Parts: sequence; structure tokens; C-alpha cells
Amino acid sequence: MFFVGCNTGNFNDSDVRGQSRSDDCITGIVRRILNAQRQAVEDATVTCVTSCEQSIEDLLSPNRDRRPSRHTTIPFMLLCQEGCKTFMGSGFLGRDSRGGRREHFECIESPIFKVRGFVRGSDNCVRLELLEPVFRRGGDTGGEQQHHHHRSSCGSVCDFFGGRTITNFRETGVCITVDLRCFCGITCLDPITPVPL
Repeated sequence: MFFVGCNTGNFNDSDVRGQSRSDDCITGIVRRILNAQRQAVEDATVTCVTSCEQSIEDLLSPNRDRRPSRHTTIPFMLLCQEGCKTFMGSGFLGRDSRGGRREHFECIESPIFKVRGFVRGSDNCVRLELLEPVFRRGGDTGGEQQHHHHRSSCGSVCDFFGGRTITNFRETGVCITVDLRCFCGITCLDPITPVPL
């Protein structure tokens, strides 16, 4: 993982009102992640490694010594300006994978996101899809299972996932719109191809 914070450069020191701004660095990175994901889908010879800059580069540049399969997504986390806490996205899923209505709503909560696109006409508002972890089953080394109904805690992000081995992330179909100017940092994970909804 790689963390980019407010004081790492590549942002305007202050705006007209004298407030610190990190929107340029975070917006720029999220925009590059989106562009890299789009290009990776078109370019069939890509594999991956880690860090926001490195993950973007790895998504677009093949490396024969690494994993043979190419990936399509750079999952990431955002850090809120207040207290530098990891942002936890949440929403309710009321449809199945084919778009049909369910009889109930399921609460989804995750700090891991996939960028889906910028809102038309906005430089800072972006649509993010919540990604759920796929955990390795108990003592089983081959199977995978999806973890539902996450409970937020005041602890760390690692505590949120319960110290379990995460083998991949799954698309949820739950998207939120956020203003990237509200965040002061971004942490990128290694590129992946998420399990489809």
C-alpha cells in the first residue's frame, strides 16, 4: 500500500480563503486511476504491483516477471481531513446482480473503492463503487467466500476486516458520489480484477 497525504506536494498551498487544499493531488490521482483502468481494459498485455504511482504504472505497463494475468482496477481508500481517519463508504443494496428487486435491503459498508467516473461537468465530484473483500475460507487454502454485513469500528481499517486473509475484492453495485476536496489522503492497493457482481 502507498499513502499520499496533504503535505506531500503537488497541491496548491491555499485557496482564496486561505484554506489548505489537497484536492489537486487527490483528484489528479483518482483521475489517473480511472484513466489507467479504462486503458487496461483496452490493452490486453498488462500486469501489476503496488503504490498509487506504481499501481497506475503497473496497470498500464506489462511486466513478464510478475503475475501472468492482467488486472483492471486499482482499489483505494480515502483519508478524511478531520483526524486523518479512513473514510468508510456505505449504502444499501436492494437489487440482485441482474437488476431485479430483492425483498429486502442489505447494508454494505467498506473503506475500499473502485472509481467509476467523474460526474459530468465536475472536476472534483466522482462516483465510487464500494468493494467488498473476498476472504479465504477458514483453514481451507483453495476456496473463497464473500463477507457480508460489515460492522464499522472505531479501530483501524485492519480491525474492520478482522485480520482475515483477503484474496480479492468483489463488486457490490453500490455507488456513492463524493467530492474529492473533502479528503486529504489516498492509499492505493495493488491492482486487481474484482470478482463481478
